[in-house]
Amino acid sequence: MKPITITLTIILIGLTCQSQELANPKKIRFKDNYEHKYTNTEFPEIFLDGFELTEVHAFDKKKKNIAISYKKDTEPVGEFTIYIYPAGEATENRLRNEYLSSMQSAANFTEKGLGATQYPVKYNGNKIVCNGFKADFKSKKDVNSSLSVYECGTWFFKLRFTTEENDSMQIAKIENSILEKFDPSLLAEQKKLNKKANVYFSKTAFRDSILLGAAMGSAYKKIEWVMEQIPEKEKASGFPGHYLEMQIASFKEFIAFDKKYNYKKSEFTQNYLNELNVLIESDFLDEYIMEQFSMVMIVPEEHEFNFDNYEKWKTKNNPTINLNQIFYVIEFGQKE
Repeated sequence: MKPITITLTIILIGLTCQSQELANPKKIRFKDNYEHKYTNTEFPEIFLDGFELTEVHAFDKKKKNIAISYKKDTEPVGEFTIYIYPAGEATENRLRNEYLSSMQSAANFTEKGLGATQYPVKYNGNKIVCNGFKADFKSKKDVNSSLSVYECGTWFFKLRFTTEENDSMQIAKIENSILEKFDPSLLAEQKKLNKKANVYFSKTAFRDSILLGAAMGSAYKKIEWVMEQIPEKEKASGFPGHYLEMQIASFKEFIAFDKKYNYKKSEFTQNYLNELNVLIESDFLDEYIMEQFSMVMIVPEEHEFNFDNYEKWKTKNNPTINLNQIFYVIEFGQKE
């Protein structure tokens, strides 16, 4: 997937993530090293040629939700902060929501929005693969910054990195060293997720039998796709709802139930299905999905979009369907 440039100036609402942005973080005293006992993650006093452990903050009383900051004062100056915090249930949208929420927090510190190049990332651990999303941007003139969020089973791992280094290969080397040292995949090994997916249907899905049947078909198509296409090592970090191919398959399955049974349906259901059909028949479902999901998706390398013609089509057709409408929630639950 080609990197996508975005500008975040919007206010994100309705996100159900486990955000670490609390009002009054508490500074934790430490001597030399610091260990996060819940994940057995050790943070040394000195790391990677000059980065010194400077601050540790907790965002909850139990100190599960923490931020560890390192700073390098020698040239090129740089700093990074690692956030480790509970991720809640492994629902299909939690990674996207948490990434967007984190990007919004970063954008709040700028006056003109945050111009960023974003793309999906993976951390391949020995036992588990962690999916994530990353954004590269300029925090100020001549200062390169990045923000990445990884889904790690029952935990989130977030890395905020800033440096005056301008060599992109050297920046990547430092970031890779940070990830290798603090290994997000080890967080996913702390508590295993159930291998079977749970599905919970919302009250909205019960408007009529067609909508309920369509929602059930859509949900089970996602589960089928994940079980067939995603390796066990990757499913261990969370339900991967951010694959474009999976979303396309699920929306096409959504309309299949109506075509098969054609029962009486509510006006809401009829309008939803009509718009979804138009998107599919116009061959712009993938562009609409990308737009509705803020471009935060994993897309096959060979996939081609036609956003220019899509924008022209959208101007004439004015689609209003909300693909973020919640008819159901899929999750990999936590093992007892």
